[in-house]
Amino acid sequence: MKMKILTASILAITLAGCGGDGEDVFEAPANTSSAGPVENVPATFTGLTGTTNNSTAGAVAGLVSVTDLDEGEDAVVPLTNESTMYGTFSIEASGVWSYTVDASDTTVAGLADADDSVVDSIELESVDGTTATLEITITGASEAVETSQVARITDSMTSDAGELRYKFGEALEQGKLTASFMKDDNAETADGSAKDAYIGLYGTSTSTSQALVDLRIQEDQFVIRDQDDIEVSIPFEPGVWTDVEMTWDASAADASTPPLVTITINGESVTTDPFSSAASVLTNVEAGVEVVIFKLGDDGSVLPDAAYHVDNVKVFSDIAGTEVAFEDDFESYEAGTKLDPDENADSVYHSNSAEVEVAAVAVNGTGGGGTGAESGPGAAGNKVARMTDSMTNDNPELRYKLDEAMVEGKITAYFNKDDMAETADGVAKDAYIGLFGNSTSTNPALLDLRIQADQYVIRNKDYEVPVVYEPAVWNYVEITWDASEADASTPPLLTITINGEDVTDEPFMSTSSILTAVENGVEVIAFRFGDTSSVLPTAQYRVDEFKLYSDKEGTVLEFEDDFESYDIGISLDPDVNEGSIYHSNSEEVVIDVE
Repeated sequence: MKMKILTASILAITLAGCGGDGEDVFEAPANTSSAGPVENVPATFTGLTGTTNNSTAGAVAGLVSVTDLDEGEDAVVPLTNESTMYGTFSIEASGVWSYTVDASDTTVAGLADADDSVVDSIELESVDGTTATLEITITGASEAVETSQVARITDSMTSDAGELRYKFGEALEQGKLTASFMKDDNAETADGSAKDAYIGLYGTSTSTSQALVDLRIQEDQFVIRDQDDIEVSIPFEPGVWTDVEMTWDASAADASTPPLVTITINGESVTTDPFSSAASVLTNVEAGVEVVIFKLGDDGSVLPDAAYHVDNVKVFSDIAGTEVAFEDDFESYEAGTKLDPDENADSVYHSNSAEVEVAAVAVNGTGGGGTGAESGPGAAGNKVARMTDSMTNDNPELRYKLDEAMVEGKITAYFNKDDMAETADGVAKDAYIGLFGNSTSTNPALLDLRIQADQYVIRNKDYEVPVVYEPAVWNYVEITWDASEADASTPPLLTITINGEDVTDEPFMSTSSILTAVENGVEVIAFRFGDTSSVLPTAQYRVDEFKLYSDKEGTVLEFEDDFESYDIGISLDPDVNEGSIYHSNSEEVVIDVE
């Protein structure tokens, strides 16, 4: 049974840490008598912790929940800009609080790191006079900013463009390219003219009109060169890391038949079906791809301040992306290393590479580009769905239910499970991503992906997932299902991709214990955390950028939520928030901010 929450729209939340999880409970015994009328029942408080550090700019927020059986007494006595031992504190009657740490305080300023802390204790009072203490733990600044190395392309020449070029010894008849890129939002010339960046696949000629495909990254959009009939509906956002996948198939190509191409940007396919290459000379591309190019600007003007960053480049010799032909994450180089062979004889890149060197950039999280972004998972100010577990009778969950089963489809999402997701006795707890049919019991699940202490496990499937799990960082998952051939004896087929790496070479069969529960496909998607036997007082499981498609290719978007439209602290449990679009089994899940 769920506890009555003090407001219809909010659950506990904290910023810059793991506080406000509701693990501390102040409860006074009820004062009742069988011989007379029921007296006042003291209030019960939850959410009596918070966390911040001495480098946090601005206020952190949270919520204290009050439960009181006496009508009208489940509220807090407000405080406004109260001076505390180490900061300033305010709380509304609803329990929403904010706290600003005084970084100039000598004790606070002297905190060295995340293991060095002090506690600011703040006394609260409910309207019936029951008191409790909110404890906000202040630590030293988090560990130093992590960096990742990328290829940085600039353009200061009027005789050529900046370029990173890789050439294969012979053409790959079919294959797949995956990479992450970021083009600065100041990619324009001195006169304000915006300049494009490019990702191109070429055959025997690198003239632009003869490209197998040339994706142009313009000021605010993507354009496929010489493909005027294909309008790319996916917007381009400068200054943000973006993921791209391209596949090509020249197995049936010849001098009159072009190769086929697909493009996927941030998990969304540009076209429903593969499209024909627009190369002006098909004999140059009939054998497939020989050259991969990332380019910035042109030879008409310079870009004095702009850069085009590229990372995690992989080229596969098959469309499924199982046979790696070339890869470079740029981590093996020293920062500042030139990738132009004319300047670096050890470079593996083609001599046409110019004005490209290895650079270290700040990492806000992994997944996506793997190098962070100015918005989205891992970025300061980004909003997410946060699950915590303070219940022993249930576990936290974010559940989305369809009106009817979807026979085939795809979900994509980012997730982050803390590295302290364990109980007080040190037992590590799992997080889950599950697809269900008409039953949400775990064994009949179409798929239940378990995120354990240091690995992934597919429930009821004796298969070792080769992808390494790393806690406390953002990971990106894609799952597809196909129940078009399923029935009471034939299971649906599934695929899982984690951080761009396929879990299996081929689609695998669902291990649902009741195939009639999944034969029509997916009805429920659930993100779950912990279990019903113990609590996780300090841990979090966060989800972001959840998307649902009604096709395996990811071209028909049916539902998405990046959680940016909600106020911080809003609950996604419909029993608490009547406006929630999620299923009523959603519990202990609120909007948090990074």
